[in-house]
Amino acid sequence: MSDKARIFKARFSIADLRQQRNHQEVFTTALTRNETLEHFVLKLVGYCLLSYDSNAVLNKLSDRLQPDVGIQALDDHYKTWLSVAQPNLDQLFKIAKQVDELLILTTSNSQWLTESESRLKLFANSHIIEIDQQFVDDIQMDLTRSLNWDVIIDENSLMISDKVHCYETKQFDWH
Repeated sequence: MSDKARIFKARFSIADLRQQRNHQEVFTTALTRNETLEHFVLKLVGYCLLSYDSNAVLNKLSDRLQPDVGIQALDDHYKTWLSVAQPNLDQLFKIAKQVDELLILTTSNSQWLTESESRLKLFANSHIIEIDQQFVDDIQMDLTRSLNWDVIIDENSLMISDKVHCYETKQFDWH
Protein backbone atom coordinates (compact mmCIF):
# COMPACT_ATOMS: atom_id res chain seq x y z
CA MET A 1 0.00 0.00 0.00
CA SER A 2 1.50 3.33 -0.99
CA ASP A 3 1.72 6.16 1.52
CA LYS A 4 -0.97 8.08 -0.33
CA ALA A 5 -3.39 5.17 0.05
CA ARG A 6 -2.83 5.23 3.81
CA ILE A 7 -4.26 8.75 4.22
CA PHE A 8 -7.97 9.09 5.04
CA LYS A 9 -10.20 12.15 5.17
CA ALA A 10 -12.90 11.57 7.78
CA ARG A 11 -16.23 13.38 7.94
CA PHE A 12 -18.34 11.84 10.69
CA SER A 13 -21.88 12.88 11.61
CA ILE A 14 -22.47 11.23 14.97
CA ALA A 15 -25.77 10.79 16.75
CA ASP A 16 -24.84 9.47 20.19
CA LEU A 17 -28.11 8.50 21.85
CA ARG A 18 -26.24 7.25 24.94
CA GLN A 19 -24.83 10.72 25.61
CA GLN A 20 -27.73 12.60 23.97
CA ARG A 21 -25.35 14.40 21.62
CA ASN A 22 -25.29 15.11 17.90
CA HIS A 23 -22.08 16.45 16.45
CA GLN A 24 -19.75 16.38 13.48
CA GLU A 25 -16.09 15.51 13.36
CA VAL A 26 -13.84 16.37 10.39
CA PHE A 27 -10.19 15.33 10.41
CA THR A 28 -7.43 13.65 8.44
CA THR A 29 -5.88 10.44 9.71
CA ALA A 30 -3.62 7.69 8.45
CA LEU A 31 -3.13 3.97 8.69
CA THR A 32 0.38 3.62 10.09
CA ARG A 33 2.86 1.05 8.78
CA ASN A 34 2.74 -1.07 11.94
CA GLU A 35 -1.05 -0.96 12.25
CA THR A 36 -3.49 -3.56 10.97
CA LEU A 37 -6.59 -2.49 9.10
CA GLU A 38 -8.72 -4.07 11.85
CA HIS A 39 -6.95 -2.00 14.51
CA PHE A 40 -7.46 1.15 12.42
CA VAL A 41 -11.20 0.52 11.98
CA LEU A 42 -11.66 -0.26 15.68
CA LYS A 43 -9.77 2.91 16.57
CA LEU A 44 -12.10 4.99 14.37
CA VAL A 45 -15.14 3.33 15.93
CA GLY A 46 -13.67 3.98 19.38
CA TYR A 47 -13.21 7.62 18.50
CA CYS A 48 -16.88 7.82 17.51
CA LEU A 49 -17.82 6.37 20.92
CA LEU A 50 -15.83 8.99 22.85
CA SER A 51 -16.06 12.01 20.55
CA TYR A 52 -19.05 13.37 22.50
CA ASP A 53 -16.31 14.85 24.70
CA SER A 54 -14.56 17.64 22.81
CA ASN A 55 -11.28 16.67 24.51
CA ALA A 56 -11.21 13.18 22.94
CA VAL A 57 -8.02 12.65 20.96
CA LEU A 58 -7.32 9.98 18.35
CA ASN A 59 -3.81 8.46 18.50
CA LYS A 60 -2.66 9.11 14.94
CA LEU A 61 0.77 7.51 15.40
CA SER A 62 -0.27 4.19 16.97
CA ASP A 63 2.06 4.92 19.87
CA ARG A 64 1.55 2.07 22.37
CA LEU A 65 2.48 4.39 25.24
CA GLN A 66 -0.61 6.45 24.44
CA PRO A 67 -4.26 5.40 24.28
CA ASP A 68 -5.80 4.64 20.89
CA VAL A 69 -8.37 7.25 21.92
CA GLY A 70 -7.99 9.27 25.08
CA ILE A 71 -9.56 12.05 27.10
CA GLN A 72 -7.13 13.96 29.30
CA ALA A 73 -8.02 15.92 32.41
CA LEU A 74 -6.66 19.40 33.05
CA ASP A 75 -3.84 17.97 35.17
CA ASP A 76 -2.67 15.85 32.18
CA HIS A 77 -3.69 12.47 33.58
CA TYR A 78 -6.17 10.49 31.49
CA LYS A 79 -9.80 10.54 32.54
CA THR A 80 -10.55 7.95 29.85
CA TRP A 81 -8.09 5.62 28.12
CA LEU A 82 -9.44 3.48 25.27
CA SER A 83 -7.40 0.65 23.80
CA VAL A 84 -8.64 -1.36 20.83
CA ALA A 85 -8.23 -4.84 19.35
CA GLN A 86 -5.94 -6.99 21.51
CA PRO A 87 -3.83 -4.69 23.71
CA ASN A 88 -0.99 -5.92 25.87
CA LEU A 89 -2.56 -7.16 29.10
CA ASP A 90 0.44 -6.37 31.33
CA GLN A 91 0.49 -2.82 30.02
CA LEU A 92 -3.27 -2.50 30.68
CA PHE A 93 -2.78 -3.42 34.34
CA LYS A 94 -0.29 -0.59 34.76
CA ILE A 95 -2.56 1.84 32.91
CA ALA A 96 -5.66 0.88 34.93
CA LYS A 97 -3.95 2.12 38.09
CA GLN A 98 -3.24 5.54 36.56
CA VAL A 99 -6.49 6.43 34.78
CA ASP A 100 -10.03 7.18 35.88
CA GLU A 101 -11.61 4.88 33.29
CA LEU A 102 -10.06 2.17 31.14
CA LEU A 103 -12.04 1.03 28.10
CA ILE A 104 -11.15 -1.86 25.82
CA LEU A 105 -12.92 -2.06 22.45
CA THR A 106 -12.52 -5.51 20.96
CA THR A 107 -14.30 -8.08 18.86
CA SER A 108 -16.55 -10.52 20.66
CA ASN A 109 -15.65 -14.16 21.16
CA SER A 110 -11.96 -13.61 20.39
CA GLN A 111 -9.35 -15.77 22.07
CA TRP A 112 -7.76 -12.66 23.58
CA LEU A 113 -11.06 -11.66 25.19
CA THR A 114 -11.70 -15.14 26.55
CA GLU A 115 -8.26 -15.23 28.16
CA SER A 116 -8.31 -11.64 29.45
CA GLU A 117 -11.87 -10.87 30.52
CA SER A 118 -11.72 -12.36 34.02
CA ARG A 119 -8.48 -10.53 34.83
CA LEU A 120 -9.76 -7.21 33.48
CA LYS A 121 -12.85 -7.41 35.68
CA LEU A 122 -10.56 -7.13 38.71
CA PHE A 123 -10.35 -3.39 38.08
CA ALA A 124 -13.45 -1.45 39.01
CA ASN A 125 -12.54 1.28 36.50
CA SER A 126 -12.26 -1.00 33.43
CA HIS A 127 -14.99 -1.72 30.91
CA ILE A 128 -15.03 -3.97 27.88
CA ILE A 129 -16.89 -2.99 24.74
CA GLU A 130 -17.56 -5.96 22.46
CA ILE A 131 -18.66 -5.73 18.85
CA ASP A 132 -19.05 -8.53 16.38
CA GLN A 133 -16.20 -9.41 14.03
CA GLN A 134 -18.45 -9.38 10.96
CA PHE A 135 -19.25 -5.68 11.53
CA VAL A 136 -15.54 -4.83 11.53
CA ASP A 137 -14.82 -7.08 8.53
CA ASP A 138 -17.60 -5.50 6.48
CA ILE A 139 -16.29 -1.98 7.12
CA GLN A 140 -12.74 -3.07 6.26
CA MET A 141 -13.82 -4.52 2.92
CA ASP A 142 -15.56 -1.32 1.82
CA LEU A 143 -13.12 1.20 3.31
CA THR A 144 -12.30 4.13 1.04
CA ARG A 145 -9.97 7.09 1.47
CA SER A 146 -12.95 9.38 1.97
CA LEU A 147 -14.78 8.31 5.12
CA ASN A 148 -18.18 9.99 5.04
CA TRP A 149 -19.85 8.19 7.92
CA ASP A 150 -23.20 8.75 9.52
CA VAL A 151 -22.91 7.06 12.91
CA ILE A 152 -25.74 6.19 15.30
CA ILE A 153 -24.79 4.95 18.76
CA ASP A 154 -27.52 3.46 20.91
CA GLU A 155 -27.53 1.42 24.13
CA ASN A 156 -27.49 -1.91 22.29
CA SER A 157 -26.36 -1.13 18.76
CA LEU A 158 -23.98 0.79 16.60
CA MET A 159 -24.77 1.66 13.00
CA ILE A 160 -22.53 3.25 10.39
CA SER A 161 -23.71 4.37 6.98
CA ASP A 162 -21.30 5.57 4.30
CA LYS A 163 -23.81 6.75 1.66
CA VAL A 164 -23.43 3.42 -0.21
CA HIS A 165 -23.43 0.77 2.54
CA CYS A 166 -25.01 0.44 5.93
CA TYR A 167 -23.35 -1.57 8.70
CA GLU A 168 -25.04 -2.50 11.96
CA THR A 169 -23.60 -4.46 14.84
CA LYS A 170 -25.18 -7.75 15.68
CA GLN A 171 -23.51 -7.50 19.06
CA PHE A 172 -22.69 -4.32 20.97
CA ASP A 173 -22.08 -5.06 24.63
CA TRP A 174 -20.64 -2.48 27.02
CA HIS A 175 -19.77 -4.10 30.35
